[in-house]
Amino acid sequence: MNEPSASLWKKLNEVTDKLQKVSEQLIESNAINKGYHQALDQQRVKIDSLEQQNHQAQGAIGLLKWGAMLLLGIAVSGGTWTINTINQLKQDTAIIQSHREDRK
Repeated sequence: MNEPSASLWKKLNEVTDKLQKVSEQLIESNAINKGYHQALDQQRVKIDSLEQQNHQAQGAIGLLKWGAMLLLGIAVSGGTWTINTINQLKQDTAIIQSHREDRK
């Protein structure tokens, strides 16, 4: 059998070197890709946690709004009652004074 020529060996070595470089790049790319996937998974966990915190905060805000509206309603009702009571007392006082003046 004939041995391959030197130029053929040279070409085979070049192809082997290129294949080795491509293999190394592929291994490096896979490692980087794995790192990206791990980082993405960590980000998803953080996002889920933040969304849960957001839902809790929204619930707390809703509860505070409800409480504030209740307190505002009580304050308005109390103020209205106070004003009405003062006006009624003024009217009663005026009536009493009027009766006192009528007696004189």
